[in-house]
Amino acid sequence: MNSLRLRLLIAATLGIVVALAIAGFVIVAAFDSHVRGRLIKELDDHLLQIATLLKPEADGRASLSGELSDPQFLRPLSGLYWQVSEKGSAILRSRSLWDESIPLGDEIAAGARQVRELRGPKAKWLIVVERGVVLPAPEGERRFVVAVACEQCAVNEARRDFIKVLAPSLAILAALMALASWGQVRMGLAPLGDLRRQLDDFRAGASEKLNGRFPHEIEGLVGDLNALMEAQAQAIERARANAAKLAHGLKTPLAVLSTEARTLRARGETGAADSLDREIGLMNAHVTRTLAAARAVGPRRPVALRTPVKPLLARLVGVMRRLPRGDELIWEVETAPESLELSIDPRDLEEIAGNLLDNARKWARGQVKVSARREDGFVVVAVDDDGPGVPPDRVDDVLARGARLDVDAPGTGIGLGIVADLAQLHNGQFMIGQSELGGLRAELRL
Repeated sequence: MNSLRLRLLIAATLGIVVALAIAGFVIVAAFDSHVRGRLIKELDDHLLQIATLLKPEADGRASLSGELSDPQFLRPLSGLYWQVSEKGSAILRSRSLWDESIPLGDEIAAGARQVRELRGPKAKWLIVVERGVVLPAPEGERRFVVAVACEQCAVNEARRDFIKVLAPSLAILAALMALASWGQVRMGLAPLGDLRRQLDDFRAGASEKLNGRFPHEIEGLVGDLNALMEAQAQAIERARANAAKLAHGLKTPLAVLSTEARTLRARGETGAADSLDREIGLMNAHVTRTLAAARAVGPRRPVALRTPVKPLLARLVGVMRRLPRGDELIWEVETAPESLELSIDPRDLEEIAGNLLDNARKWARGQVKVSARREDGFVVVAVDDDGPGVPPDRVDDVLARGARLDVDAPGTGIGLGIVADLAQLHNGQFMIGQSELGGLRAELRL
C-alpha cells in the first residue's frame, strides 16, 4: 500500500467506523437507561394510584375503592401487573396476573421504594417497583407492600426499535464523514500534486524551477529542491569547465608525442613511430570519448530546456558542407513536424548529431539524409547514408569500442560510441543497421 492518499483514507475510515460504533453503543445505553427510568416512573405512578385507592375493611380484608386507569391490568397476562401483600401473603392482585403472583421480597419500610428484576408469569423477566404503605384501620395501622410490575421485554422492544432507526442513521453519517475525509485528504494532498506537476514541467523543459505558493509545511521542501537544482546545475557547469580544461591540458603532451613519432619516422625508425602513433591514437580515442561524456549535460540538468531540432540540424549540415568532402554530398533534412523540439540541452544534441553527421560525411558516397519525427512517445533522429555500411557482426564492436573498420580513414573511430554513451545518459536508445540508401542507418530514440 504505497499510496499516501489510500493510507489516509483507510485510517480516517477506520477511525470513523470505530468512533461511530462506540458512539452507537453509548447512545443505545443512554436510551436504554432513559426508557428504563421512564418505565420505572410509570410503574411508580401506578403504584401511588393503587396506594391511594387501597382501603382496609373492618372485617380485616382490603379492597380498592376504584378502578385503575390502564386497561392492561384487566387483560390476562398482558405484561403489566399489580399486587398488594400483607404479612408475607398476597391479598390483592390485578386480573392480568390470572392465577400467577409476583414473588415477594424482603420487608419494606413504610414509604420506602425498591426496584427489582425477577421472573414472573410465563417465566418472563419483570421489572418490579415496590413500596411499603401504612394505612389506618379500625383495629389500628395496617402495613401493606404494593408492587407494580412490567415485563422487561417492553424495554428490549423499545431498544430494538431504536437501534433499527439509529443503525441506518449512523451508517449514513459514516458515509458522509468518509466522503468529507476523502475531500479533506484530497484538498490536503493537492499541493503535493501541484509539486509533482511542476516537477514534470521541469523535466519536460517547460520551467526552470519550482514556482508558486505552497503551504508552510512543504515550503521548506520546495526551497530545498530549488537549492538542490541550482547546486546541481553549478556542479555540472564546473564539471564541464574542468573537462574543457583537461582536454586543453592534454593537447600539448599528445602534440609532443606526435612530434616525437614524426622525428622517429624521419630517422627511419618506422616500427617505433608506428607503435607510438598507435598508442597516441588510442589515447586520443579514450580521452575524446571520456571528455564527451563528461561535457554532456544529460537529463539531470536542473535548468530544463527545449531545443528546436530542425534549426540545429540545418546548422550542423552547414558546418559539414564546409569540411572535406562535405560540399560533394547531397544533404537532405526533414523533420515532422517542422516545430519539433527535444527536452535536451542543445550542446548534448550538437554532440550527438554532430558525430552522426560527421560519420556519414566520411563514409557516404554521394547522399546523406537526416530525419527527425515523433513516434510512439519518442523523438526519432535518423541519419542515412549510401556508404558501405557496417557488417552485422561488427555492430557491437563499433558501438562498444569504437573500432575502425578502415584504418586509413580519418578520425578516431569513436563517434558512434560517443553517441551510444550519450543516448544511454539520456535514457534513450541508439541503433545502427542497414539504410534504404544502401549504407548505414544510425537511429537515435529519445
